[in-house]
Amino acid sequence: MIQDSRQIPIEEVSVRSPRLSPTAADVNRTIFLVNFRNHRDMYPPFGIMYVADALMQIGFEVHLFHETADTVDNFVSRVALERPLFVGFSTITGPQLRPTIDASRKVHALGVTVVWGGVHATIMPLDVLKEQYVDFVVVNEGEETAQELALKLAQERDPDWSTVAGLAYKQSDGSPIFHRERPFISDLDQYWPRWELLPDVSAYLIQSGPYDRAIPVYISRGCPFRCGFCYNEVVMKRTWRQHSDEFIMRQIEWLKENLDINAVDYADDYLFGRIGPMKRLVEKVGMPWSGQVRVQLLKPEFVQWMNETGCQWVNIGAESGSQTVLDNMQKDQKAWQIEWGMRNLVEGAPHVEANLSFIVGLPAETRDEMKITTDLIDTLSTLSTNVRCSICVYMPYPGTPLWPQALQQGYLPPQSQDGWCDFDLNRGNTPWMADEEARVMCDIGDILFVGRSQAHWLLAPYYRLLRWRWRNHYFDHYWEGAVKRALINSPLKPAMAWLTQRMVSFNQNTHKGRVSEGAEALGIGD
Repeated sequence: MIQDSRQIPIEEVSVRSPRLSPTAADVNRTIFLVNFRNHRDMYPPFGIMYVADALMQIGFEVHLFHETADTVDNFVSRVALERPLFVGFSTITGPQLRPTIDASRKVHALGVTVVWGGVHATIMPLDVLKEQYVDFVVVNEGEETAQELALKLAQERDPDWSTVAGLAYKQSDGSPIFHRERPFISDLDQYWPRWELLPDVSAYLIQSGPYDRAIPVYISRGCPFRCGFCYNEVVMKRTWRQHSDEFIMRQIEWLKENLDINAVDYADDYLFGRIGPMKRLVEKVGMPWSGQVRVQLLKPEFVQWMNETGCQWVNIGAESGSQTVLDNMQKDQKAWQIEWGMRNLVEGAPHVEANLSFIVGLPAETRDEMKITTDLIDTLSTLSTNVRCSICVYMPYPGTPLWPQALQQGYLPPQSQDGWCDFDLNRGNTPWMADEEARVMCDIGDILFVGRSQAHWLLAPYYRLLRWRWRNHYFDHYWEGAVKRALINSPLKPAMAWLTQRMVSFNQNTHKGRVSEGAEALGIGD
């Protein structure tokens, strides 16, 4: 049985944090925290894992749920049975918001307090509170705001919510209000991710090169860069903070003892916020590793260090092959550095897998500039099969530097939270990016440049057609995709699965789960 990941004596908790008032003895001290995920995403729900620890430190019992959309009714039944003090939902923009809304409506109808937090709610707290089914929004870091919220709900008959920094709430007339943000937590070591509250921690083990028991960990928060499309500009204000080395080593030792991990995935938004100290930390941990880097770092000497310290793969936000687009988004990166960095990596550490992400459909991006990006992806794919490039479609976020440009170009934000569910990284999310073009581009990109698919010679004409489409930027009349979908949804699905397994090879491991061109739909994604 997995032991408490913190192992702090009860008496220490009592000294550090106030216990609930005896007057609240009849109040349910149980709190549910839930993160609805898609079937493919198996990163641990770190946000609610940290908030759980903060609440447990002040005497609450916390249950964590990392669920998919098909478990909403079961989750609501559990809420109805136990009637927790409140249910906290971690939110992210896009399809994963749909089950969150569904569950929130049902939980609220039970008379149980509904609290939203996470990136999506932080970016638009007042818009979220316009929904009848949301009672509170925890803005930004949730640990200390959640503590105050829980204590007030448990102890006070008529709380003054205006005293709680970081909390958006509804006034007596139902109108939403948010007074002020809470300062960032100065000492991240105060709170520990509660691994032991997850039903099955081993479910988060991932493949990392030849290592089959890698696990993601967070050692820092934020990112110091100013990319104009990114939520970090709004949420973390370009700050970067890290746990102490001692805290990180203690967590990794716990994961070794309880899960027998053999590699570490540093899942931070940006690992090398301070290059020297982070390099020394990786060396101190002494395990095969992966993490987020920028192409500017990939000088020959840094690549050599990656090789020597057991790096297995890196994630890189390349974004665009056009310098004009990079400058407009304030990427602080030169376009030439992308290919330069990849050549250095392929030459100095050929075993390291590079996962580059690109964005298309940005404000002010022309068709020619978009083609520069797709041409660069084609070029990079020739360097090594370990170079994998994904295409994402721009999603406008309120408050980000590119938000005003999006509004000027005719973008109209959704009028309700339901509208934000339709946003996705492989769809046209703006008036200037056609949805069908976005879907086709992402589908072909996944086949050729993410899965790095190769097939039997009988399928060579199909692959030549896909490459012709990509190189000529012709994404209309995607009949071959329609045929594939029709076959997958037909009685021929088992035969399609059989043929795919025998005639097509692809790399379906990614840093957040398993993916392939239709393999999941065919039932062969596991």
